[in-house]
Amino acid sequence: MNDQELEILLNNMESDRVERKTSISDRGKLCEVICAFANDLPNHQKSGVLFIGVNDNGTCANLTIDDKLLLTLSGMRDDGNICLS
Repeated sequence: MNDQELEILLNNMESDRVERKTSISDRGKLCEVICAFANDLPNHQKSGVLFIGVNDNGTCANLTIDDKLLLTLSGMRDDGNICLS
């Protein structure tokens, strides 16, 4: 997926392939979104995109991108607990 495709998805308010979160404060919700995209129930056969640091209307939430944020996100990827029940 290239930058132009991501920008189109970011600005598409009605896509079921996109989720926007202002922060990473609710780990459970992030994991649910990742699981839903991985399962691809609508059978889009295309990637879903989770935008972090973005308001529901597509505007920037001014989330600070720092080492702590990046380590938290990479930890979620690596810990094997994305699909929690």
